[in-house]
Amino acid sequence: MNLTPFLQRTRRPALQSLFFPLSAPERIAAINAEFRAAAHLRHFSLAGVAELQAWKPEALVLPLGTALTLAEHGLRGLPDLPSLSTAIVVLTSYDDTPVNAYHRDCLWRVFAVPVFEQLRGWDGNVIARECEVHDGLHVDESLGRFSLEGNELLVMQPFVPQAPPARTGLSGEIVTAHCECGAETPRLCNLMRLDKAPKASSAAA
Repeated sequence: MNLTPFLQRTRRPALQSLFFPLSAPERIAAINAEFRAAAHLRHFSLAGVAELQAWKPEALVLPLGTALTLAEHGLRGLPDLPSLSTAIVVLTSYDDTPVNAYHRDCLWRVFAVPVFEQLRGWDGNVIARECEVHDGLHVDESLGRFSLEGNELLVMQPFVPQAPPARTGLSGEIVTAHCECGAETPRLCNLMRLDKAPKASSAAA
């Protein structure tokens, strides 16, 4: 049963606070991404490049597609963001391709700052976050608990307890060993869309 439409109808309207993987910079620009208002965070659309440049952000938070579009513009010399000095937080979802080595290389070549992935659930909240050692995405178990069925990740969301674990369309590993960052929460590693995962070769006859 595809429960995605049901889960989408249960979106919680409250905005999350932004959890930044490093010490919070003085100015963070969130582009096409809504988080709870904070003194160091300002929201922009991709169309507001002039306002973005004037804000002089030290860090960006934005969906993967928006980040890649901004990088394409950067390769052509626009926009110029010399103030960007801390990191880029890239938001993905179950419908996206997870951040891969090509994405990281592209964003590094343009912006020359570290990239951290944060995975959003169907309700729009960040459910798993990459830490500073870049060894998987730490799961916020108050928002979801992951399990594996075959090679597909399933997620149970606590605020819809009547629903069985739902398919994410992602493959990956659930690692419970302590992370070098010090966190003890489970983390998701080697994420990949199932339709992009290499198929196992059939046994020789």
